[in-house]
Amino acid sequence: MTTRLPTPPPSPNMPQLVLCADGGGSKVCVIIRSSDGIEVRGIAGPCNIQSVGFQAASQSLLLATYRALSQLPNLYIPLENNGESSKIPTKLPDLNVPVFQYAWLGLAGIQNDSDANAFAGYAINALALNPDRIKLSNDVNLLAAPAISLQGIEHVVAVVAGTGTIGRTIRVSPKISENADRRKGKSPSLPLEDVGIARGWGYLLCDEGSAFWIGRLAIRSVLAFADRQYSSSLYSSPNTGLSLFHQDILRYFGTSNPSELINLASICDDSFKGLNVGEATAKRNALIAGSARVVLKWAFPEDQPINPTSGLPTPPGSTDGDVDVDSELNNDLDIEMESELGASAPLEEIEKAHNEAKKLIRKAIEPLVELTLECLGDLTVVKMERTALVLGGGLMMSPGYRNLLLSRLAKLAVEFGKVILVEDAAKEGAEALSNFVFG
Repeated sequence: MTTRLPTPPPSPNMPQLVLCADGGGSKVCVIIRSSDGIEVRGIAGPCNIQSVGFQAASQSLLLATYRALSQLPNLYIPLENNGESSKIPTKLPDLNVPVFQYAWLGLAGIQNDSDANAFAGYAINALALNPDRIKLSNDVNLLAAPAISLQGIEHVVAVVAGTGTIGRTIRVSPKISENADRRKGKSPSLPLEDVGIARGWGYLLCDEGSAFWIGRLAIRSVLAFADRQYSSSLYSSPNTGLSLFHQDILRYFGTSNPSELINLASICDDSFKGLNVGEATAKRNALIAGSARVVLKWAFPEDQPINPTSGLPTPPGSTDGDVDVDSELNNDLDIEMESELGASAPLEEIEKAHNEAKKLIRKAIEPLVELTLECLGDLTVVKMERTALVLGGGLMMSPGYRNLLLSRLAKLAVEFGKVILVEDAAKEGAEALSNFVFG
């Protein structure tokens, strides 16, 4: 039996704590907030319950929790010295007394109540929680957190565009049971209910409009140019050299030969040697998704570079919900907003590269518009004026890409009651949970 770490019992004088976790395919972020406003966070490894399994996911969750707890002052979590060795065991022990008033775990791989119920026992044991003081949901649902405190909002349409894409429709339920729950000694239930989902089937079946999809379009654009050069005898017009945009794409992938991109896409490149199929696929997908930053750079030169380390939701079926996965694989890769090639190039060449990238972006945005519309149903249940559109994922951090989506929706007369951008889902979830539990 695993020995539990000494966790001090709650004290009447100790500020109360809530926990929010945002777990994806590459990492989990745990944020702990106290009733007096202190906030700490801990990061650990993969936490997609389907891809890594329940045991591994709960261990990542525990490690991130311990890392967050270690940052709290002794007043919040007093240390106990029982004379035992401080050596960390191979398997992290569960908390041994209740520390948290409530926990909201938004984890990739939880698609329905069946998934949540199956993992609930692991989470309850690991965090020493009462069953009525935990909410388990998909990590995308954390995007709905800001809507809990909004007046007049009945539904949330959460649209994620990162490495993959997914949309969810979440009902903000009436809070009539809050006082009754408190009278019964229960922590009130978060008033969020899943009522719809659109796609999120993974890169083989969908993910149009995602970073992976944009990267795929960029590779196809380079390969199509190579085909055009090879087929020059079919044209009377002269061949042109590689555009600045195509040169930038090739430079990102570390090659000057377009045909090597085929080896990359088929996982035949030498860089995949020694990896199993799953590892190679994840690395390939992350690398392709990362190239979306090159496309965005040329399409929206006025934008600031996308932060490659933001923590965001993870669509199911994808390696991670954000473009940041490839940052772990290519830490030395630094794509500047100002292209080295474009800095001294003729304005005509720069404009050509801009137009090529913008063409791909326009092609990528249309499926994302369709995904958003699917989340609205037939508009007899979901009323747009009482619905908040919440955007998350690495691509949504690009003002140009985000505004293109909103402008396309506006042309279709789709206007939401509120539009919210979530940059840090775990933080938003923790703040909403803290306000809901502590008032």
